Amino acid sequence: MRACKLTLCLLPALAFGCAQFRRAGTPGSDVLVSFPDHLRQGDQVVGFELHIRNGTILAVDTVPRDWVIRMLAEWPGSEMRGVPNHGASAFQDMIPLKRFVTVHKDRDPFEFMGSVVVTTDFITMRTNLVRTGDFVLEAVAPNPTVQRVALRLKSERHQRQAPVADLWRASRR
Repeated sequence: MRACKLTLCLLPALAFGCAQFRRAGTPGSDVLVSFPDHLRQGDQVVGFELHIRNGTILAVDTVPRDWVIRMLAEWPGSEMRGVPNHGASAFQDMIPLKRFVTVHKDRDPFEFMGSVVVTTDFITMRTNLVRTGDFVLEAVAPNPTVQRVALRLKSERHQRQAPVADLWRASRR
């Protein structure tokens, strides 16, 4: 009897301690990531890497033209690599890597590590390391239109299978 009472008292405490409560999509938990602009005169970007600890890549917002992007979005971290398909696709400023990926912060410590590979003559390459404090992070503003369409889709899914175009038109009213 005593063991049964002890088990009943410990079970809720263990369940509460083991549970991880995460609220996906809370304001301020999604950020747009930009690489810092630390290029020297004549540098051309020919590669980059981004490693995220305790965060997940939600979306790739822009891809440099004629670049190959490889991405692994998993928990507890994500990573992304990019290289130009041709030497002519190298770029001379950091605009293509500005606000280029949306990342969700899962928990602390939320850290970034990356590198930018640059060259001036396509013979010698130089790797510039980028740490968490160097990245430019901007909070993503919530988009009520997207949320409204998602809620409408969820409610209409049970009534009928509505085409996406109908839902889009309904959200514009």
